[in-house]
Amino acid sequence: MRCERANAKINLYLDVVSRRENGYHNLVSLMQTVSLCDLVTLDFHPGSHTSIRLEASGNADMPTDCRNLAWRAAERFLEASGRRGEVFISIEKHIPMAAGLAGGSADAAAVLRGLNALCGSPLSVGELCAIGERLGADVPFCTVGGCALVTGIGECLEEMPSMPAVPMVVACMGEGVSTPAAYGKLDALHGFFATPTPKDPRVDRLCAALRQGSISEALEDFYNRFEEVVPLEQPCVDPIKRTMCGCGAKKAMMSGSGPSVFGVFSTQEDAIRAVDALRAMGAAAFVCTPRPKFVRTS
Repeated sequence: MRCERANAKINLYLDVVSRRENGYHNLVSLMQTVSLCDLVTLDFHPGSHTSIRLEASGNADMPTDCRNLAWRAAERFLEASGRRGEVFISIEKHIPMAAGLAGGSADAAAVLRGLNALCGSPLSVGELCAIGERLGADVPFCTVGGCALVTGIGECLEEMPSMPAVPMVVACMGEGVSTPAAYGKLDALHGFFATPTPKDPRVDRLCAALRQGSISEALEDFYNRFEEVVPLEQPCVDPIKRTMCGCGAKKAMMSGSGPSVFGVFSTQEDAIRAVDALRAMGAAAFVCTPRPKFVRTS
């Protein structure tokens, strides 16, 4: 039996730079793992036949069959490692679903890490990330965690220093966002990215600030292109941002394709005050901190 933390991610920077012929989008993103997490418990018993059983708590809408990315991660791991047997997965859900926090991807990544450990680590981190790439764009990053500059469709990771351990708040309310629909709105706005987006100097400045450990300079270059379209469909985004800033957030911005918003605070007291105000609005809100990477990549 093994328990893995499936940590949420936020996007400190997220730009869509082009669209591939197959419909996938090339990104430039700076992702950071935060302490908000699901708990994934795993067990594996070798045998002549393979079966997977998944239980879940914390969200009645989460599927417990092959529609769940964690289930498919277990299937792919067994195929890649040449194992057969009984897999048990239990997910205690805390990360809001369809919120731009990579909750499903984090669960899948936790399954890959956990099963690999239970089986004696037959696969390298790179091989786990390759499996993750076939499951979803965020799974490779969630497998490693920490902070990384992510390019391509999510498969290219360049390790970066994690954010300093500043207080943060993650919050969301309203309906979840369909990521394909959000991309569709960006496609319509930008002519399907027929002309690639020019290189943005902000991402280089942001990476340099993180290397220097300067959160104040980093905050100036946080950016999310999805804020061009998602707040128009999700009117909860801007009130959450205003509430966070009113409680002392130095920066508040949407994560991923939303509608979740994260805020960076100077003090724990301000972060707690923001959570209280957000929960009074009906939002799901959590105090958290940046987290380092899970595994070594070399």
